[in-house]
Amino acid sequence: MDRWEPLGGRLASAPAVTSWAENEMQVFAIWDDSQLWDTYWDGAAWHEWHAHGGELAGSPAACSWGADRIDVFANGRDGRLWHRWYEPAGWQPWEQLPVSLASDPAASSWGPGRIDVFGSGRDGQLVRVSWERGAWSFEPG
Repeated sequence: MDRWEPLGGRLASAPAVTSWAENEMQVFAIWDDSQLWDTYWDGAAWHEWHAHGGELAGSPAACSWGADRIDVFANGRDGRLWHRWYEPAGWQPWEQLPVSLASDPAASSWGPGRIDVFGSGRDGQLVRVSWERGAWSFEPG
């Protein structure tokens, strides 16, 4: 028996999902137009897809460190890692991070104001980008 629920979209990547509040979740994917798109569940219904722009490739990663905070990462067609986030003031513009990955990113948060993003560097080593105390740090993993 097939119990999958179709949610639409024109996905060209694997989806990434994060929960940012009780009974709320956000799903992100890169579509065939190379832009990041998202849909979300509000506890009662799924909402229409929304475009976030970008010239992206691969699959995105998403995480949340608490209520009303979402961070999403994706590789750009320019070979750099890009970041966009949601906070109570709304979605913030794309930010280019000085990192080039040979893989899709993976993101996690283990506390308020803390994000770790991992990927394979161009040399095959694990690399990590971390956000803590309002600043990014870049180092080998």
